[in-house]
Amino acid sequence: MINEKKVAVMTRMAAYEAGNGKKDRAVCSFFRSDFVGFQLLKTWIAVTAAFCILAGIWLLYRLDEITAIFYAMDVDALLELGKDALAAYGILCGGYLLTTWLAAHVVYAKAHKASAAFDRMLTEIDGSEEEEE
Repeated sequence: MINEKKVAVMTRMAAYEAGNGKKDRAVCSFFRSDFVGFQLLKTWIAVTAAFCILAGIWLLYRLDEITAIFYAMDVDALLELGKDALAAYGILCGGYLLTTWLAAHVVYAKAHKASAAFDRMLTEIDGSEEEEE
């Protein structure tokens, strides 16, 4: 005899596995701190690369002003330019890293919750098999 409750649970499990199940299992295979740290590392690398590209474009756009500063040997202007660049990098990197930290914690919490619900469904099926016998 077919247990309709068991079939319903198995259908929900199959739908989960076909949808977000693979992603959630991949996320939950890490410890929370490892997952968040890896996401932060990826973000830091991407932000640094993007900042270097944008800074290079800005330097090319302002090349005449930069060369005038170099020829004038204006050390104060160079230091001010360097401070501005570091401040911009710090603000950009800090903002993206904070956003990534928050998003990674939310993603991990949702994946862990969904994975725990899947595990409860597995135990529910195991319990229903024992009741049938």
